Formats: sequence, C-alpha cells, structure tokens
Amino acid sequence: MKQLLIDAFRIKGLTLTVIPPCSGEKIRAFALIVCLSLQSCWFEKPPKPDPEFKLTSTANIDYKPLQALLRERQWKAADRATFEILLKISQREAEGWLSQADVETLDCEDLHTLAKLWNYYSDGRFGFIQQQKIWESVGGVIGNYKPEIAEKFGDRVGWRRQGQWKSYEKLNFSNWAAEGHLPATTGNGVSGGVWNGVASITHRLKYCHLVDALASQQWVTADWKTLELLEPYREDTRSATASLLINKIPCSELQEIDRLWLKYSNKRFGLSVQTAFLRATGNDPNEVNWDHYAQFEKAVGWFQFDHKDMSYNGVEPQTVPPGHFPYRIGYSYYTFGSGFNRTWRMGLDPTCGFY
Repeated sequence: MKQLLIDAFRIKGLTLTVIPPCSGEKIRAFALIVCLSLQSCWFEKPPKPDPEFKLTSTANIDYKPLQALLRERQWKAADRATFEILLKISQREAEGWLSQADVETLDCEDLHTLAKLWNYYSDGRFGFIQQQKIWESVGGVIGNYKPEIAEKFGDRVGWRRQGQWKSYEKLNFSNWAAEGHLPATTGNGVSGGVWNGVASITHRLKYCHLVDALASQQWVTADWKTLELLEPYREDTRSATASLLINKIPCSELQEIDRLWLKYSNKRFGLSVQTAFLRATGNDPNEVNWDHYAQFEKAVGWFQFDHKDMSYNGVEPQTVPPGHFPYRIGYSYYTFGSGFNRTWRMGLDPTCGFY
C-alpha cells in the first residue's frame, strides 16, 4: 500500500519521502482519494473540435464566448452565459427573469443554436433537448407545467435531494452531473429565472417553427412544419420515404398541434374542426366509406387538391375552406406514386377524441 501511494504521488509530479505510520483503514482511504484524483486526470477528454453546424442568430448574438466555455467544459459559467443570452434575446436584462409570454416569443433560430451547442459539447448529456426527453419520461407534457412533474424531474436530474430543492450553489457542475442537470439557471425550482422552467423552454424549442408560421398566417408553411414535427413516428426515421405511422402518433402530440392551429386561425383550422365535418358527413372511424369520405374532402377543400399548392400562404383564414388545415400529414409515402395517404384523417388513434 505504501508503494502504491509513492507511485501515485510520483505520477502526480509530487514527492513523498515519508509515509507516517497510521492504520490500514486510513491508508486505504487516502489511497482512494489519490486514485480518484488520478482518475479525473487520466480520463479527462480532450476538447471537442468545433461543430459543423453554424452558430446562427437572428438576434445578432455572438455565440463564440459560450462555445468556448462549453468546449472547455466550464459548465457553471456556460450555464450563466446561457441565461444571459436568453435575457438579451428577450430584452429582459434589467428584469433578470423571463415571463411565460417572453418564453413564447424567444427567437426560434437562437434557441435552436443554444440547444445544439449544449447537445454537441456535452455529447447529448446536457441541454434543452435532453431535458425535454426527461420531462416527458417522468410523465410530463411539454408546455404543461405541473408541480408534481417538476418534482419528479428535479429528482431525476439531481436538482432535488430528500424532497427538497437544492440551492443553485449546491448543484453539480462537473462532467459527472446527472443527465439533464444543466442548464439549470433556466429551471423552475432552482433559480426561478424562467417562468415554468423546463416545460416552457422545451415547448418553445419544439414548436417554435410551427408557431411562428401560424402567427404570420403562413398556413402552407405551418402545414409542412406540422408534418416535420411528426417525423419521429415514421416506420424508419432514417428514411424520408418511410410511411408515417398515423395511428401511433400520441394523443398529447395531436392535441397540442390541434390547440395551436385553433389558436392562431381563430378556430377555423385544426383537427377538432375536421372532426365536426367528419361527423356531419357520416364517416365511421371503424370503416372507410368512400362516398362519405369524398363528401368530407369536398367540405374541407381537399377534393382534387394538390398538396404542392402554396396559394394559401399569407391569406386571411376566412378565405380558406374551414378545416382545410392540417392537410399534409397525409404526405406519408403510404402509397406508391404521390406518396400521399388520402385517408390519413381516418387513421388517427380513435381514443384521442378526433372523431
């Protein structure tokens, strides 16, 4: 044991000429400390090369200082820098916190740049993307803050201990912190810097492209963005031509897409609006009746409609047939030729309430 300590100190560049007599337990404990210290040096990863993606910013943010912190794994400083960037984007530097309305208008491009930087330099261990996965894994719905879900999330990522929230200074800013532990300055329950914390930030991250298109009445663009959101539910996510598993789309996903379409179209578009027309034209979710379905298609303006048509972009919703959107979810490559599944609207999970 004595020789182990001498060798350990020699590796560390230190000298140890005398090992005082002490119990075997003390020597073993001391050796463990030394070995752990050595382990942190031996297994320290070299800094990662710069990523291939560009550090784009609509808000004219210079991301190089944050990138340098992440590259050197200065997690605490990177955490604080991330929050400062969010405040700057929202012009809330004086207030020092973000409201729900502030989060809902965070610049989409900048938010995705932040997410990609954290995901890349932590090898997928930290960042908003990982936090979204964990929030959902503990039973949460992004955008829907519930204290009991926040507590489960806090327990999972190490923000809580023995039923109590840790103070910010007690968090773990090492490479061995729990997955999703950082960034923490944006997490409700730790700093209070962002209203509804992870639930609101990850919702904006996931849906910002769709929301921004809807808010600017770019209905066709929003339609394609809706389809993009459902890419994880293809038979093979590596193939753009794999069939979309319509009946496997979670109800929570469909309900949020429906809520957003209803909100920004003044209730003219959305799955709920389509449901009313399906029922009015006598469609049965258990069996496709082509005559009845054709009546539905005519009612919502889908009959002989080309899914490549972009003419409904930038127009008032009243000029478009009610229930027309979302439409391009049917662009699923379920059929040969056009790749458009004409009866996709009959394929949704019937328990989701859209029949």
